[in-house]
Amino acid sequence: MKTVLLLGDSIRLSYQPLVAAKLAGRARVVGPSENGRFALYTLMRLDTWLGEFGTPDVVHWNNGLWDLGQCDHRHPRQIPLDDYVGNLELILQRLRATGASILWRNTTAVDAARGWRDGWRFDPEDVERYNTAASRLMRRQGIACHDLHAVVHERLDSLLAEDGVHLTQAGQEVCADSVVEQVLPPLSTDQEQRHVPAAG
Repeated sequence: MKTVLLLGDSIRLSYQPLVAAKLAGRARVVGPSENGRFALYTLMRLDTWLGEFGTPDVVHWNNGLWDLGQCDHRHPRQIPLDDYVGNLELILQRLRATGASILWRNTTAVDAARGWRDGWRFDPEDVERYNTAASRLMRRQGIACHDLHAVVHERLDSLLAEDGVHLTQAGQEVCADSVVEQVLPPLSTDQEQRHVPAAG
């Protein structure tokens, strides 16, 4: 049975069990039990996770909220956009070395009207800027992009929890369905047609 590796923050953690249930019998769905946090943290932990789960066939991956969020309790308050993109590129290089099919999932929509949360602020304009930069990188590298932002943005009131960032149960279900829809095509691809690791 093929393996789908899900990478990301608490948004990913919330929908991962549902994705696993929906793909039961068709794929083994795995992902870190811990939060993937910001891109640099994922980069630092990635080899450990790959060692734990083995070589995946498909990777569905996001970092973003922890990078673009403005936090009172760190310096800098926001991870600079260039640093974010640079760390994504390093993660991508490592994932490509596995030979897996890679799907980039953009950062989900937030509701600015719900303000600060535990010293954090999430601005929709920052989400747009960081998503645009990440998508530009992925397109340049030939990586398919999953626009989960658009899915959530269509129904902010029902899909986002009171904090304006995390998903409601309905949001988790909708996002899980969207993730399954995205990972099924590469799952059905024959082994010899999988992504060939980049030279060098």
